[in-house]
Amino acid sequence: MFGAATTVVGFFIVLAVGLSLLVFLGRDNDDREFGPLLPGTVVADEFSYQPSRIESGTQVELVLRNRGAVYHDLRIEGVDGFSLTALPGEEDRAQVDLTPGRYVFYCSIPGHRASGMSGSLLVS
Repeated sequence: MFGAATTVVGFFIVLAVGLSLLVFLGRDNDDREFGPLLPGTVVADEFSYQPSRIESGTQVELVLRNRGAVYHDLRIEGVDGFSLTALPGEEDRAQVDLTPGRYVFYCSIPGHRASGMSGSLLVS
């Protein structure tokens, strides 16, 4: 008596899980909310940046796109006055002139950097 109903319910549960996985695994370098990712674009999520390594000349243009569910920012260690901030679904951009070297960018929200929200910026 319950066999057919249980099978139908089970089918819909498996279908929902499968569709959720397709959506999650289907993320690629073409960010549907914002358009294609340009060089210098950093996508924030909980709790990571993609990419975690950026190469640039001395005139650095960075874009922070927040695909996460909470507020994120992007700061560059040792560079006072530079900060990008974005609420979920928003983006921020700015330029900064840097001398050649290796820099660390990170999210300054408490606990985010320790959870993996950091990356390297190589300036040549």
